[in-house]
Amino acid sequence: MKKLGTVIAVACAGVVFLLAGLSWAQSAPYTIGAVVDLTGRQSNLGIGVKRGLDIAVESINAAGGVNGRQLKVISYDSESDTAKGVISTKRLIDVDKAVVLAGYNSSATALSCIQTVETGKVPMFCSAPADKIWKPTKKWVFNVVPRQMEASIPILLRNLQERGAKKIAYIYIDTAYGQNGKATFDEACKKMNIVPVIVEKYAPGSTDAGPQITHIKGAGADGLLITGNVPDTAMVIKTARELGFTGIIVSDYAIVGPEFIELAGKDGEGIVSTSLKTLVAPDLPDNDPQKKVAMDLYNKYTKQFGAFSLYAGHTWDEAYMIAEALKKVDPKLDPAKDADTLKIREQVRDNIEQIKNFVGQNGIFNYSPENHNGLGPDCYVPVVIEKGQWKLYKAK
Repeated sequence: MKKLGTVIAVACAGVVFLLAGLSWAQSAPYTIGAVVDLTGRQSNLGIGVKRGLDIAVESINAAGGVNGRQLKVISYDSESDTAKGVISTKRLIDVDKAVVLAGYNSSATALSCIQTVETGKVPMFCSAPADKIWKPTKKWVFNVVPRQMEASIPILLRNLQERGAKKIAYIYIDTAYGQNGKATFDEACKKMNIVPVIVEKYAPGSTDAGPQITHIKGAGADGLLITGNVPDTAMVIKTARELGFTGIIVSDYAIVGPEFIELAGKDGEGIVSTSLKTLVAPDLPDNDPQKKVAMDLYNKYTKQFGAFSLYAGHTWDEAYMIAEALKKVDPKLDPAKDADTLKIREQVRDNIEQIKNFVGQNGIFNYSPENHNGLGPDCYVPVVIEKGQWKLYKAK
């Protein structure tokens, strides 16, 4: 009889354990909604952004998730179309019940979705550089990409000067990204007492920059800074070399990735840009505070996909900061319940705003109610194409 009681007790304990495990397995996940450009003009950015998000979320879930719940990603391809980005954002908020949004690798799409996000009262992380995304501060909108003023254009202007350029020209794509670059270029030149010899622009989708390069050559420029995306920047550089421009060429940070090296070919050799440190993680000194996380992402990405895309770093940062924010959410709130989802969204927003000294791929983040970007100056490093690879730039 005693043995039978023991068997019953063990069986009951097993049932309790099984039910507890089943309960955990059935716990509703925290849904992260993502809008990315997997096709269209900016797909070279969006693909890396999606991969970075997937790598980070897989790692977080493998480590047990957050508050006993897994993270679930629902993503939509905006096809580099702002209208489709807005439609997808509405769906993620109203239908998919995302507790937070991520991705948004296009400045134009991010800017187009801000009103929807603010009205829907859901926190959104963006992976695009335009200042207007987070300046002035919007309650529900955060960014992980440093401004061109902190991470790109002043560094490149100094690079041109240090390499002997005296007459600097500037050319930019006429989009939200390029217009922001132009404003940043003007501000940086003023601070650095630089008077550009000429400024040119070209329309999105342009296949010929011959007239602009002819003007730049005619102005006597010996240094050229480009703000553009991957295909058009490669086109501008090829045109410049074909028309005999022999000056130094540097490019704003949207080009940094394996796709540019392939498109630019021999004309890309020696081009200097700026990047998050992960792109050149193996070149970083061991005492760099970001080297550990940089090597973690770099190794996982290159093992799965080959050449590293810096855009993966944007959503790696977003995913891990989302996890940090979710850890401080009331664990009793159930994302399967609409009323609780609203509370989770608000708590996540508040918690993101309090993140301090977060060591990420793009830099060390310190958010505040007044600063929804959180990155300081010189968080990126200069990089150069050497023998078909991006390498940490070192002055000769």
